[in-house]
Amino acid sequence: SVGEAIVDFFGDRPGVPMAEIETFHRHLGGAPANLAVGLARLGGRAGLLTLVGDDGFGQFLLAGLRAEGVDVGGVGVHRTARTGITFVCVGLHGERSFHFYRHPSADMLITEADIAGAAGVIADSRVVHFGSSMLAREPSRAALLRALELARGAGCLLSTDPNLRLHLWEDPGQAPGLIKRALEGAAVVKISDDELAPLLGTTEVARAGRLLRDLGVSVAVITLGARGCYYDAPCGTGALPGLRVEVVDTTGAGDGFTA
Repeated sequence: SVGEAIVDFFGDRPGVPMAEIETFHRHLGGAPANLAVGLARLGGRAGLLTLVGDDGFGQFLLAGLRAEGVDVGGVGVHRTARTGITFVCVGLHGERSFHFYRHPSADMLITEADIAGAAGVIADSRVVHFGSSMLAREPSRAALLRALELARGAGCLLSTDPNLRLHLWEDPGQAPGLIKRALEGAAVVKISDDELAPLLGTTEVARAGRLLRDLGVSVAVITLGARGCYYDAPCGTGALPGLRVEVVDTTGAGDGFTA
């Protein structure tokens, strides 16, 4: 899994505005890191390729990933940039809002040289998973595109959840083109319904699935929140209902689904 590992701080009381929260609890975070943890918990062999800061938060992430069984051989330590942190406010019905502190953080400064140093890790992988945050700016944009080039050359299956965060982009207008370029030929693409319009120019689920397949995607899955998901795959198209649960916190739900 290629991309960010950051520390998420969750307020201890749902439904309370950020200005009124007094206590926060820290957790492992970052969509690619969450995906690696989810796979490890399910019994898979998973590793993470990223950078953390040379600070206590970076040490916290490394220790937490190791404890979850994630291979951290591809996690480097940036000499000057700090580990990214995010404060998360959870609403009364599980909805969440994020307040990012990454200006830029270590994970956003991955370079092509870092990828070159991890070429063996990529080549030894059966599946390479990624998100879109690394595409938001340089130098991580070139680094991710190089990682995908190496993965395709090694015959790896590509998996992605764009996990669109437009506020990270220096030029949000570049996002659709660059992300679609990265999706081309992917084995699995998981995308949420609120990302369809900005990335694919449609809110019609079946059309979005077909557009993804036209990019060479083998299996396109569109998550629909409580309504479940829609898929377009070589076996055909269809929909599956969501499980009925009491919603506590939707943070990382897509990462868990993808795992």
